[in-house]
Amino acid sequence: MLKKLEMDALQSDLASVEEMLASRTEEDDPSGFYQFTARKAELEQALALAEARPTAHAELGIFFGGGPVQGSRGINADFAGKALEDLQALVSKRFSGRENGRLGLRGPVPRAENSQLLVTDVMRGSFGFVLEESGADGDMVDTPLKEVVDEVADILSRVGAPDEAVFDEAAATLDERMLVTLKQFLQRLDESGATLRVVDGVRDFLLDRNAVALARQRTQAMEIEERGAEFTGTLFLLPDSRRFDMYTTEDGQPAILRGTVSRTAMGQLAGQGDLDQPAIDPRDIPRGTWRVEVRVREIRERNRVPRKVYTLSRLLGPAPE
Repeated sequence: MLKKLEMDALQSDLASVEEMLASRTEEDDPSGFYQFTARKAELEQALALAEARPTAHAELGIFFGGGPVQGSRGINADFAGKALEDLQALVSKRFSGRENGRLGLRGPVPRAENSQLLVTDVMRGSFGFVLEESGADGDMVDTPLKEVVDEVADILSRVGAPDEAVFDEAAATLDERMLVTLKQFLQRLDESGATLRVVDGVRDFLLDRNAVALARQRTQAMEIEERGAEFTGTLFLLPDSRRFDMYTTEDGQPAILRGTVSRTAMGQLAGQGDLDQPAIDPRDIPRGTWRVEVRVREIRERNRVPRKVYTLSRLLGPAPE
């Protein structure tokens, strides 16, 4: 079971037991008092174990409600299959984009087989599925796929938020291929009259009918255009937060580029580049001028000024003096 759902169930049981204990005393009901006290200790121990259990592998709970669902009995098979396919595509495209850089607008998604999730359980109430990463548990740090699933869940939590600034944060992390799939997924939910609840780690949120309609309206009005570009300038890197600032020129004008750092560039800092180059100390980089490759995403939304989002794709080396 998902850690969050397991802990919620244990906390609910514990609250019920504590309520029963509060309604009796050891003098009035010694047998019942003893049984509930023992049960309370069991639940507290189980809750402590669940809380301490690491969750380094990807796991995601997806619960559908509304039109496609018939109570706790079942869910429309065609809707469920296509909705899960959309979710898997979002994860695969996000994973491939992180590992391989910009994806082509068409064609197979590279390394998609490395991002496949398994349906490991079915949850009833509103009808849901538990998706988990294949492979044995035991990792002490988050796997790359867990990081990707967390990012996809974060995007879904933001696209239907009433606050426009929260949506803008999600939009800034999308690429062209992900946007196409996200539009398709939200259209499927909206036209089917479906709601979506997502449980991921400690996150638990609901996209109700209004949130789904708002998210669909926003994404349908959005277009993203990507290109790769080379820049030369003074570069500042913050490896811990995977952010960068660069003082350079763009379109012939002085500019400050700010954005995220790709896994490829992070690997170069650690000496894991394609050419087996030595590790690069980020504190040395601002001492000279550097050439870098940057992925530029221009986000255009109806009735809004276009904006650009930058990702440092690769360090090309110090600029010749």
